[in-house]
Amino acid sequence: MADRLPPWLGVAALLVALVQAGCSPVRPASGQGAAQGSRGSLVARAPDAFYDAPANLPMRPGALLRSEPLENVTLPAGMQGWRILYTTTVDDRTPATAVATVFAPARLPAGPRPVITWEHGTTGLVQKCMPSLVSSPTEGIPARDRIVAAGWVVVATDYSFAEKGGPHPYIIGEGEARASLDAVRAARQMRELQLDPRTVVWGHSQGGHAALWTGIVGPRYAPDVQIVGVVGIAPAADIQNIFRLSPATEKRLGPYIALSYSRFYPDIRFEQALRPEALKAGREIVNLCGFLPPEDPRRIAALTATFDGPAMATSANAALSARLAQNAANRAIEAPVLIAQGLADDVVRPAATDSYVAQRCAAGQRLAYWTIDGLNHGTIVRSGTQLEEPLVAWTAARFAGESPAGGCTRKAF
Repeated sequence: MADRLPPWLGVAALLVALVQAGCSPVRPASGQGAAQGSRGSLVARAPDAFYDAPANLPMRPGALLRSEPLENVTLPAGMQGWRILYTTTVDDRTPATAVATVFAPARLPAGPRPVITWEHGTTGLVQKCMPSLVSSPTEGIPARDRIVAAGWVVVATDYSFAEKGGPHPYIIGEGEARASLDAVRAARQMRELQLDPRTVVWGHSQGGHAALWTGIVGPRYAPDVQIVGVVGIAPAADIQNIFRLSPATEKRLGPYIALSYSRFYPDIRFEQALRPEALKAGREIVNLCGFLPPEDPRRIAALTATFDGPAMATSANAALSARLAQNAANRAIEAPVLIAQGLADDVVRPAATDSYVAQRCAAGQRLAYWTIDGLNHGTIVRSGTQLEEPLVAWTAARFAGESPAGGCTRKAF
């Protein structure tokens, strides 16, 4: 592959690995949208009519609106999948719809199946960038073969869209969490599956932030979803601290946050959330995806080079700083929590996760903290790493009703 992708995109890094592995070519199915871009063997489709909300939406969040089997995509051996459209909410005032992909063993064991709800890392801000549109939609989900062998079902939200095309509530914990919880509710209504109420939440990067917030919000918003464990992998738990430690990450992701917050918070304006030096670049970045089409990440890199210093005007904008602090995942989670961090990560740096874990442990959170030598922001969720086996074992123990050790524990791999 000629072009090196920006390392700050967790899912994109895994898609690169797929290309390098030589996956067979895939063509988008007729009726599922025309290809908008490709890299090597991968194809990204444009959103088609499946993504359009019907005229009369049910008022109830978590209602399944439509579903269909995945066609002409690459899935792990022994896995089948569907895409679903469902209702959700960003907050108590903002209804939305969302698409999720649902993955299950091709040969389903008897009885209700435990659920992993997967929350993906940053792929972009708008709907055209979401993982459900990629021809290998499970990429970025760790331990896929082990999930099939265990007989578990994965429900993977794209996050929600209150208006056609976007943006989604990026680094807005409440909105991310509700989209994930309502995806599980909607998947329960599928005729093809019988789902157990037990759910373990997994998420990486942005999705790690979303997973922690799902643990926070779940008992209040969706008590019918029985969350028995929460896993944050290199989580964007406190984005302000992450940006302080990794200024390059802030330059790329700051415009996404500025637009998202300006759409969902009345006290935030896009033009005031970005520094004047970054405004021209930011207006273009928000419409670009982090992986496909392949020219987008190259353009993002070029745009971030056009200004010095941070993208966001956090130091001069008290409302923006307060909203960022509001979305730190620093509240109690009832379920056991596992945090996994690669020690070679230069996006969510180990120091940022160390600080978050120390703060939550001091607050009394039941938490296991695993550090993995040699893994960076992308490779930590690659298949076959030293994280995979203990992650699946920890998840299986939660499904079995086993209680982890109390307090905070730390383990190095």
